Amino acid sequence: MSATAVLLACAVAQPAAAQGPTPSAAAIVRPVSGVSPLPAGCGLPPADGYTLNPNTEALPVVARDPKRPWHLVTVFQQDRWNRYGSNGAVTAVSDDFGLSWKRSRNLPAFSRCTGGTAANGGDYDVTTDHWITVTPSGTAVAAAFSLSRAGDVTAILVARSADGGQTWDAPVNLQRDDNPRFFNDRPTVTADPYRPGVVYAVWDRVDSTEAGWVQPIYLAKSTDDGRTWTTSKVYDFPNNSGAIGTQLVPLPDGTLLMGMHYETNTESATQVIRSTDGGRTWSAPTLDVPAPFAVGPRIPDPDNSGDPLRNASLPLLAARPNSQVVDAVWQSQAADGTFHVDHSRSTDGGRNWSAPIRVDKTPTGSAAVPVVAVAEDGTVAVTYYDFRNNTPDPATLPTDLWAVTCENDCTRPGAWREQHVEGPFDARKFPATSAGRMIGDYTGLVSNGGAFVAVYGVTTDNATNPVDVHSAIFAR
Repeated sequence: MSATAVLLACAVAQPAAAQGPTPSAAAIVRPVSGVSPLPAGCGLPPADGYTLNPNTEALPVVARDPKRPWHLVTVFQQDRWNRYGSNGAVTAVSDDFGLSWKRSRNLPAFSRCTGGTAANGGDYDVTTDHWITVTPSGTAVAAAFSLSRAGDVTAILVARSADGGQTWDAPVNLQRDDNPRFFNDRPTVTADPYRPGVVYAVWDRVDSTEAGWVQPIYLAKSTDDGRTWTTSKVYDFPNNSGAIGTQLVPLPDGTLLMGMHYETNTESATQVIRSTDGGRTWSAPTLDVPAPFAVGPRIPDPDNSGDPLRNASLPLLAARPNSQVVDAVWQSQAADGTFHVDHSRSTDGGRNWSAPIRVDKTPTGSAAVPVVAVAEDGTVAVTYYDFRNNTPDPATLPTDLWAVTCENDCTRPGAWREQHVEGPFDARKFPATSAGRMIGDYTGLVSNGGAFVAVYGVTTDNATNPVDVHSAIFAR
């Protein structure tokens, strides 16, 4: 069956008692995307310095309905530009734990190519950095960073779907800046699983002046399931420092944790901060460990080909439901320049963290783009790409997606076991950007009850459809 046929297939509803497929060996891999659903010729034409990559998808994420674990919703970029994002955002839903996917009946209007207009709040040239969550009521909320092609107008948007991703309301602008002094970036959105109706969105906003720059954190909160929002700056930094890649995680006792990538002009780190008053005030970092600069050194190319891979992977958190246990993963850099996956755990709601350990099993070279998820029973999964199956041909870069899982004693490297998810495929076919090939700044990963579901980008052998999004179900 073709990618398009699978995408358009009708999803199968599952009974509430179902636990989902539990593969015992190889991962179950399914296509999510196919050829672009965007109108032909939509968006701005290519121009000097701006190259469009048609029929390419990038940066997928996925969320699970907390009351219906078989229901998943994903969002990803469609038709990636070499600079500043894509022509549109595409959403798709699964009603069988990720075994098949169906595109939403309408798409979030985060840009003109998906129906954005001045009247509905989506009048933007391009869109990027999408994120998605599902509230306890089954409402899906997606976030986006949308902007003008030149980046002089930037905005953070959210869109709401009361039917779990099937149809989308007009977007809401949480923050818009028409002054190029400001640059909004990298939103995430999180539904509070313990407080129905509460949804948080967080992002960073660069403020550049003649005296330097600062990159504080902004938070928008909804208490009515994503219908209305209030926005405020919640965490500031000294001059020439700031955060990028913020992600908020609620805990059962009301504590909020926020993971972020901290940078100055000379240093960078993975950090976690805490709030016990709903996000009004925040602690000093409780986790603070060195990490490579964001969009800084490229992922080391084993071929030294001059065609590098983009590095913009940022820290992510996952909390075990109904507990104070939180797992953090981030991309670290070894003395030889290779990238790896580091992990730390807190068992007391983010007050204290275990010593970082490397959890990827890559035998040589780099492991890139780590993401993390935790099942209800405490099993942890992390996925990443690596290049262990590379060949001597510098024109290609065979790449695989791997997963490591841990059930107990996850602060010990030997507790993690690896399994192959998909590959190899040629990473040199990913869209080119100014910072290297867009293998991904993140991918999607959730527990579906009986297994884990990863949603991620792969390349194909079809020159007219060079990049697709796949999902894979793999055992815990």
